[in-house]
Parts: sequence; C-alpha cells; structure tokens
Amino acid sequence: MDINKFLSTIDNISSSLDEQLKSKLVAFYLFGSVMILEDFHPGISDINTFIVLSNDSGCDEIEKIREIYKKVKNVPLAIPLILKENEIKESADVFPIEFLEISEKKRLVRGIDVLFALNVSKEHIRRQCEGELKAKIIGLRKMLFGVDDIKNNLAILYKSLTSTLILLKQILRLKDITIPETRKAIIDELERVFNIKLTGIKSLYKFREKGEKINKPNIVRLLKNYIEELEFFSKIVNEEKII
Repeated sequence: MDINKFLSTIDNISSSLDEQLKSKLVAFYLFGSVMILEDFHPGISDINTFIVLSNDSGCDEIEKIREIYKKVKNVPLAIPLILKENEIKESADVFPIEFLEISEKKRLVRGIDVLFALNVSKEHIRRQCEGELKAKIIGLRKMLFGVDDIKNNLAILYKSLTSTLILLKQILRLKDITIPETRKAIIDELERVFNIKLTGIKSLYKFREKGEKINKPNIVRLLKNYIEELEFFSKIVNEEKII
C-alpha cells in the first residue's frame, strides 16, 4: 500500500465529510490493524473507519457518506461503522469489545474524541466474549464441514482469525494482564499465561502472514486444532471466576 496515497485518501474523505455533513459530523476516526503496520496485511486486511453523527442525523446523512465512499478507488476501505453520539453510551454494554478496540487503536482524523471518557465494565466484556466465542466455535465447525469451500476461499478463514484474536485478548484483559501490541505477541502471551500450545492459531497466522496456499489435509488439521483451542478458552470464560 502506497502510504502517501493512503493518507491523501483519508484526508480527502475527511474533508468531504466535513463539507457534506457540516455540524452533523461529530467525529471521524481511523482504527484497527492499519494503526499497527505489523498487523496489517495488504490484500487481506481492510481499512476501518468510524463516523460519529449528531443525534439529529438521519438516513440522508448515510446517503451522503455512501456517495463519498463510493468515489474511493484502489484503497481497501471497509464499510464504515456509523453511530449517533447518544448511541455510543447506550451501546457500551452491548458492544464493549468493539468500543475498546476502537479506543485503543484509533486516530481521530476530524472532530472531537467522544470515546475518551467511555466506561466499559468487565462483566460486559466477559458476557460478550462468552457469546461470541461460542458463535465462533459453531462457525468453525461449519467450516470443517464445508472444507472444500474454505480451500477455495482462504480469505474467509483468515478473516476469522482477526476477530478471534480480538476476543482472546479480552481474556488477558479480564485477568488484568497487560495486552501486547501486536497479534503475534498476543498469541505468545496467551500461550505463556495459560500454558497451552496454540498450534492451530499460530499456524493460521503464519500462513496468513506469508500468503501461502494451504492444501486440504492441512486445512482439516488446522481447523481441528483451532476449534479445540477455542473450546479451551470458552471453558475458561464460562467456568472460571475470571473477574
């Protein structure tokens, strides 16, 4: 990714949002793996943005934002996260992990920082982590059932790893353990703290980092390890007094 072109694109989006939305634009953030270059994989990773609108905004503003983003070419922008200002406080107990991720890996491009004073409880983090780990395990079992489809579209499996590591780092947070900055370091810390070998997760991370193809037997073996590892952490979140 051409960093100068990328920065120019973000600046253009910011200016267009300001021009089109005026006082209804509260904040525009850049967040996610793009903030830590070691975690950003061109061709796989998306660039994430977060737009906060005033409480009196409506669908017309969404349309304006859509038109601005449609003009962006050759930069892998994900569909932006869009919330009204009052929805942030109202949603902190429902999506605590997402808000923490944005808060910790963000750059305020324009507007005021509405996340700096956000309070998120450990119980809300634990509850979301519990539900999403179970959903993740079910999804991976479906992948194992349809392994031929996964072989032809490894991006699906690679994207699952990103959300998995976001969930697993919360277990370190719940245990009051300092969370390393990079995903690789997070995997190493999880192995150390819980005395477990994360063979599936580490193998998938290496394949993703190198952009290598994986044959069917290796995908099956990798998925089995991956599922067992998430079952291990799901049990910890569910059965231990982790907070």
